[in-house]
Amino acid sequence: MVLHDESTLEQVPWPDSPEGRFARAYLTPLMKRGSEAFVSDRTTLRLVELDGHVLPLAINDAEYGNSPMLSNFARYVTLQVKAIERGNWGPVYGRLVRGVLHGVGAMLKAARIDRCVYVDHWLVLRNRGVLLSAEQVRRLTAFLTERFPGHALVFPALSLATHAPLLNTLGGEGYEAVYAFHTRVLLPYKAEVSRQVRENRRRDARLLEASGYEVVDGQARPGCAPRLAELYRLLNEEKYSTNQRMAPEFFEAALRDGTLHFRLAVKDGRIDGFFAYAVSHDVLFAPVFGYDVNLPQELGLYRGLVHQLIQEAMELGVAVELGAGADQFKSMRGDSPMPRYSAVYTRHLPGWRQQGWRLLRRFANGSMLGANRAVLRQIDGDGVVGFDGVPETFAPPTLGAHEAAELLRQELGSLERALEEASGLEAEALARALAPLAEKLHNWQQPTRRVVALREKLEQLEQRQRRGASAKAPQDKGPPAAELARQLLEGATKLGEALLVASHQGEASAQQLRALADSLRQSAGCAAVVLTATRGGKVVLVTAATQALVQRGVDAGQLMAQVAPSVEGKGGGAPDIAWGGGSRPEGIGAALEAARTFLQTRLGGTS
Repeated sequence: MVLHDESTLEQVPWPDSPEGRFARAYLTPLMKRGSEAFVSDRTTLRLVELDGHVLPLAINDAEYGNSPMLSNFARYVTLQVKAIERGNWGPVYGRLVRGVLHGVGAMLKAARIDRCVYVDHWLVLRNRGVLLSAEQVRRLTAFLTERFPGHALVFPALSLATHAPLLNTLGGEGYEAVYAFHTRVLLPYKAEVSRQVRENRRRDARLLEASGYEVVDGQARPGCAPRLAELYRLLNEEKYSTNQRMAPEFFEAALRDGTLHFRLAVKDGRIDGFFAYAVSHDVLFAPVFGYDVNLPQELGLYRGLVHQLIQEAMELGVAVELGAGADQFKSMRGDSPMPRYSAVYTRHLPGWRQQGWRLLRRFANGSMLGANRAVLRQIDGDGVVGFDGVPETFAPPTLGAHEAAELLRQELGSLERALEEASGLEAEALARALAPLAEKLHNWQQPTRRVVALREKLEQLEQRQRRGASAKAPQDKGPPAAELARQLLEGATKLGEALLVASHQGEASAQQLRALADSLRQSAGCAAVVLTATRGGKVVLVTAATQALVQRGVDAGQLMAQVAPSVEGKGGGAPDIAWGGGSRPEGIGAALEAARTFLQTRLGGTS
C-alpha cells in the first residue's frame, strides 16, 4: 500500500477504466491546489493505493467550521441548531434543545471529534466508494492506524441504497455505525406511482418551457462558471447556509474536465438556474444546484429543474438521489427517504476519545434518528422504511439502486424482444401478443426516449393488426366511423368550452371503438370521448382526449380511471387514447355518468 500527496501524483497508477479516468480528472486538480481553491471546506487530501484502487483521503484535525461534509461537529451540532432556529419549536422548548446540543457539542470538541481521516471521501460527491472485501478493509485499517495513530477512521455517510454490503463488511472488522441523517432516492423501477405523483410530474414537465426557458448543456456555454457560482451562492446563502461554498474555480474545473454534466436553464441569453450531476453505482447524484432566488416563484425554476434532473436519471435508467431538504416537495414527486450511516473505527484511540465517540453514537443513533423518523413519518407516512433503529445487518429498505436499475434493463429488454417476436405474427395471434405490451408501455410513468421508441413500434404493429382485421371482417352494420362520429358530436354534452361524447355502442368490437374514437379526436376541437361496448358478456372501454383537452389538464388515462371502476374493470393508455375492459355490463350507465361528473367538476357547467 502506498500513500501519495501532491508531490507524487505522477507516480499514481490510475486504473485504465472509466472510473479510473474519472478519478484522475476529478482528483488531480484538488490534490495539486488544495481543497480551499475550490470549496470553503479546509482539509488535507491524500491518495492511497489498494489492489488497483485509488482511494482519496480527507485528513482533518479540528476544522469545526467546515460544512457537514467534512465536520462531524457541523453535521451533528451546527446543522441541528440551525434547523431548530428555522423551525417552530417555541421559545422555551427551542432554548432547551439548543442548550442540550451545545452541551453535547462541548463534549464532542473535548473528545476531538473532528480529528479524523475520512476514507474514500470525494469532497462534494457521494456514492463513489469502492465495495471493499473484509481482507482489504483489514489491511487498509492497519495501514491507516499506523500512519495516523491519533485520528479516527471514518467511511462517511454511506447510503443503504448503494453501500449496505460495505457497511456490513466494515462492521465485521470493528467499525461502528453512526446515523448520518437521511437522503431521498427515486428508483428507476417502481411498479406503483400514485395519481397525485403523476399529476405533479406532468405539471412540472411543462414549467420551464411555459416560462420561456431552454435547457442546454453547460458545454455549450463557455465562460459560464462565474454565473453558476453566483447562482449556487444565491441559493445556499439564502436557504442552505450550512452547505459548502463553491468557488468559480470549482465550476471551471468541472466544466473543463467533464467530471460533472451541467444542465442550464437559459432565457433571453441569461442563465437563471442549473444543476450538475455525476453517476456512480447506478445512482445519479447532483452535488451542485442553483437558481436565482430573486425571480418570482411562479416561474417554477426549482420545480422545473428538479423534473429535468429526474428525467435525466430516467433516460439513463438509474436511480436519482435528491438529498435531504424540501422533503414534502420531493415526496410528492415519488421518491422515498433513505438512511445514511458513517462507519467509524476508534479502537486504536485512547479511552477518553473513544468515550466521546460513544456519546456521539448514542446521540445520533437514538435522539437524532428518532427525531428524524418522526418528521419523515409526518411527510411520507407508510413510505418511511428503515428508520426504526440501527439494524444488525444493513440492507436497502426497498430495492437497492443496482437491483432496480437491473430490473429496468431486463424489463426494457424483454419488451423489445416481445415486440420483435410479435412482428412475425398475424391476425388474432398478433392481437393477443400486443395486448399486454400495450398495457405496459402506455402505462409507463415518465416515459424515456427508449420507451417512446417502443411505443412507436407498438403503434405500427397495432395499425397493421387493425388493417388486417378490417380486411377480413364482414361489412359492419350501421354508418361508417366518420359518419357516426359526426352524429355523436352533434349530440355531445357541452362542459364549459369542451365537449363530452359518452356513448354505448352495443356489440361493437374493440377495433370499431378505437376507429370511432380516432375519428372523433380528429373531428373535434376540445373534446373528451368515452365509448363502451359489450362483447361476450364483457365490457369494452375506450377513452380519448383531444390535444386541446390534454393541454387543459385532462387526459385519456384520467378518464379511464374514472369510468373503469363502475364496470369492475381497469385499463390504461397514452394521454390521447386509453383502452380497458370490465366484467359488469350493468355498470355501463354509471360509468358514462362518472365521466360526465368528473369533467363537469374539472371543466365547468353543462348545457
